Amino acid sequence: MFKPKHLAWAGLVPGLVLAVFVQAGEVGLSPQQSMVETLSASTSAYKDYMLNCGGCHRFSGEGVARNAVPDFRNSIGMFTHLPEGREYMIRVPGSAQSLLGNAELAEVLNWIVATYSPAQLAADFKPFTAGEVGAVRPYRFDNVVVERRKLTERLNEQGLTPSAYLYGAN
Repeated sequence: MFKPKHLAWAGLVPGLVLAVFVQAGEVGLSPQQSMVETLSASTSAYKDYMLNCGGCHRFSGEGVARNAVPDFRNSIGMFTHLPEGREYMIRVPGSAQSLLGNAELAEVLNWIVATYSPAQLAADFKPFTAGEVGAVRPYRFDNVVVERRKLTERLNEQGLTPSAYLYGAN
């Protein structure tokens, strides 16, 4: 079928206009929002989460309170407000003892906070890195319950209330 050259452009122009409007909308995102969207879009981190974390924390991030598995939703990002909170996320047994490499674990932690708790991230949040994970991962907790309680108290002092952690509660 013959198409005049000027008609060939007719389909291209609306596509270009749409692309400009889509990009204009993206320009309106803050750097933090853009970073969060990028982190939560990682398909490799999503897969690693599903294979390594989803069994206990559920695919929805809701955890299982009766089994003392905390809910990530609207909570886990709070731990990024404290350096000790970031370390906690790396050093909890499920993270520290996972078979994921340091870079993979950093990517999963970034995906978790960006997906389940972006509104609770520290204003100056910087993504986890393989170096950060590798530096603290070997130092496992003697008692993770005590550490979680200390962090919860510190976060409560800042007006933040992370999800309940019922392990060891009487």
